[in-house]
Amino acid sequence: MTDAHVHLEKGDYSVEWIEQFIEYAIQRNIDEIFFVEHTHIFKECHNLYNEMSVYNEYQKNWYQRKKEQARPLKDYIDYIEKLKHMDFPIRLKFGLEVCYSPEHEIDIAQLKQMYSFDFLVGSIHFIDGWAFSHLKQRWDRKDYDVDKLYERYYGLMLSLVNSGLFSGLAHPQSLQCYGAYPQKDFRPVYLQLAQALCSNDMYIEESSGLAVHYGDKRLGMNADMLKCMVKCNVPVLTASDAHSPQNVGLYVKEMNDLIQGCG
Repeated sequence: MTDAHVHLEKGDYSVEWIEQFIEYAIQRNIDEIFFVEHTHIFKECHNLYNEMSVYNEYQKNWYQRKKEQARPLKDYIDYIEKLKHMDFPIRLKFGLEVCYSPEHEIDIAQLKQMYSFDFLVGSIHFIDGWAFSHLKQRWDRKDYDVDKLYERYYGLMLSLVNSGLFSGLAHPQSLQCYGAYPQKDFRPVYLQLAQALCSNDMYIEESSGLAVHYGDKRLGMNADMLKCMVKCNVPVLTASDAHSPQNVGLYVKEMNDLIQGCG
C-alpha cells in the first residue's frame, strides 16, 4: 500500500527523523511513501503567497511568521540526495506540495525547471487569497453560498490540472474541512476533472487528511467524485497528509477498501 502525502517539516532533516516515519509505515503495511514539503516553508517560494498574505490581518501575521522561519530549499535538496544514496526497507519518493494560484503559473514553472523532484503535487489552499482551511480561521458554512464556493474551488482545481505543471492533485475535498459539503450535483464537473487528469497524466489523492486533522467523519472524496475517478481510470493514490510519524498510513487500508468498492 502507498501513502502518497507525508510531510517532514516538523523535524530536522536527519536520517533518524525519516526512520521514525518508516517505522510506523511498516507497522501499517505501507510499502511506499511519497514525502512532500509545503512550498510555504522555503525562502525561494515567497512570491506564491503574495495574495494570501495580504488578504486579512490573520493571514498576514501567519505568513510573516512563516517567512521568518523559512529555510533554503537547498537544505531539502541536499537531504534528498543524501537519502537517495541509502537503503530503506520501503520505497521512498520526494517532492513538493505546491500551493496553486493561477496568477503564479510562471513562478511554479520556473521552480519546476530549477529543481529536480520525483513529483510535484498541486493543492488548492486558497480561494482568491482566502485561506479557507486554517484551524485558527474557522468559518461557518451557514455564512456562505456553499455551491458557489465549490464552483470556484473546482474551477481552480481544473486550472491546476490543465496547467501541465503537476504530477498529482492533492486532497481534492479540502473545502469540506468544517463540514461544508457540496449540495448540488457536481458529477458533470467531476467528469470534466477526471478527463483533465487523464489527459495530463496525473493522479488524484484519496486523502484521510481531513479525518486526521479536522475530525471529518467522511473519509476521502465524496462518493460521486471517487466513483467518477475510478470509472475514468484516473490513478487514485491513498494519502494520509501526515505531519508526524504516528499518522503515517492512517486510514489507508480503509480508503483502499473504498476505492475497490467502486470497481
